[in-house]
Amino acid sequence: MKFLERLGLAVFSIIILTLSIVLILIGAGFIEPTIFSILITKIVTVQNYIYVLYVVCGILALLALKCLFFTTPTEENDNYDEEGIQLQNEDGTLLITKTTLCNIVDGVVMEIPKVHNSQTNVIIDNEGNVSLDVTINVANGVTIKDVSSKLQSKIKKTVKESTDLELKFVNIQVINVEIDDTEDIKEEKEPKESKSKAEK
Repeated sequence: MKFLERLGLAVFSIIILTLSIVLILIGAGFIEPTIFSILITKIVTVQNYIYVLYVVCGILALLALKCLFFTTPTEENDNYDEEGIQLQNEDGTLLITKTTLCNIVDGVVMEIPKVHNSQTNVIIDNEGNVSLDVTINVANGVTIKDVSSKLQSKIKKTVKESTDLELKFVNIQVINVEIDDTEDIKEEKEPKESKSKAEK
């Protein structure tokens, strides 16, 4: 919602609230109706007050016309909501949820060796473009650049094949390099075994 529309809504809400309270107080006998006739008489008799009244009424009228007839179309795209993105076809609509996209990414990550613990964040912009932020852990010794490029390509391809959805970006963030403890254990055992053979 644009600034003028928010302003117009706020102004008219305040006016309606004020009028409602005044009418309730008049009806309950707390305010005399003659007070308003005196105020109006003073405003009309003083020329400067009339100009101010014209300006205020003109601004309110313009805001009213803007809100009633010239509302700005919503910036949100009808093809998506908070849960996912809708694909249109001749038979109807298909909702691809964010959870579905995350599961597809998890499946792709499982197929790539030495990549673990993926977490996916689905981002849908105002134009309906879908991007993915994927965080992963990789094993020690992996060439991060090659693995990331391979993962990006495979995710885009798999999502396209599964959902017919074109991803705008697949952003990969490597948050940890995991060192395999079993390799350290093997390295420790091998020198000990060779030492024991040498002693024999």
